[in-house]
Amino acid sequence: MDARTVNLPGRGRLTVMMIKQLVLAALSATLLGGVAHAAPPPSDSGGHGAEAPAQNQRRRSLTSSTDFVPLAPLTATLQADYRLRGILQIEAGLEIPDSRLRARAETMMPRLRNAYVTQLSIYAGANYRYGELPDADRISTMLQRATDDVLGQEGARVLIGMIVIHDR
Repeated sequence: MDARTVNLPGRGRLTVMMIKQLVLAALSATLLGGVAHAAPPPSDSGGHGAEAPAQNQRRRSLTSSTDFVPLAPLTATLQADYRLRGILQIEAGLEIPDSRLRARAETMMPRLRNAYVTQLSIYAGANYRYGELPDADRISTMLQRATDDVLGQEGARVLIGMIVIHDR
């Protein structure tokens, strides 16, 4: 057995990268309250399950435009005095007129979500003071910059539908 692979019962041999992906998926599921589900690493068979269309149908779309790509709700924890005080929740989507860029964004959605959650965590930890109104312009700018960085080009516009703070 190589130092970069591990033999797990029921999973077979996993590389360090596969283990990192599983751990990150499980951590995301925990942090997002079960929104994301830890899934096994993709197989080489190339087959796609019938779960993808059902998952897309559950999201409600803010518009009927074909250029709009809805995002699952984004969340970040809010802390004050070293205690959990609430959750910042954002409902947003991407408006992408270019069909090639839209298809690319849909395939890169896990990376986009990671960038969005990272930016929201930075906002919640460094820019937001508990009890104040969230700065929608700043959040929008941070999410737009993350979108452009992940996609490697401009052309996808972040549209925020709702910003909610759930107090604990």
